Amino acid sequence: MVKSRQPIVGKNKVSIRVLFSEADYEELVKLAERERTDIGSLVRRAVALQYSLPPYHKTTANTAT
Repeated sequence: MVKSRQPIVGKNKVSIRVLFSEADYEELVKLAERERTDIGSLVRRAVALQYSLPPYHKTTANTAT
C-alpha cells in the first residue's frame, strides 16, 4: 500500500514548530503507533479539526423551556 500526503489546501506553505511536554510527546508516539501514522499527521489532523470544521452547537429543539 502506497501512502501519500493529502494535497495542501491553498498555494502558500507555512512551517510551524509545536512544543509538547515529554509526557504528551510519549502519548503522541503511542497514539501514532496505534493508528499506524506519524506524529506530524496527528498534529495536522488536530489543527484541521480545530480550525476547518464548523463549531458544534447543541440543538435546543428537543428541550422544553
